[in-house]
Amino acid sequence: MNPRILQLLALVFIALVLLQSVLGGVLFWHSIGITPHAIFSHYEHKSLHGLLEVVSPHALFIAVALMATLHFLSFIPTINENTKRVTTHLLFGLFILDQGSVFFIASGFELFAIIKLGSFILFELLLGWVWIIIFEKTLRELK
Repeated sequence: MNPRILQLLALVFIALVLLQSVLGGVLFWHSIGITPHAIFSHYEHKSLHGLLEVVSPHALFIAVALMATLHFLSFIPTINENTKRVTTHLLFGLFILDQGSVFFIASGFELFAIIKLGSFILFELLLGWVWIIIFEKTLRELK
């Protein structure tokens, strides 16, 4: 396949994931809130069924988007292999903390509201940094 087409597809995909991420953050802020108390209050009375209805589609979409994004990252030869490995492990670790913490919040562990908020923010920031790297390196290669 033509490398220019792959680069264009990567940029379009990353733009789509970026838009989805920003919209997800705004919806999280408006529907739940961004304080640990608001997060705990939102999830503390949810049933397992209710949590699974929310977590399952999020986990599926985010995991697929992460895999695709990190594949694009892995194909950029000018990025250090250690950076790629650490970024991949951190993103998936933060993703699991973010999605899994709701089950502990529903079980009454208030500490996990802070963990959810922190992992969500760190996940978004790290993913944004990865997108910037991909955009920068891809656009530099297009010149």
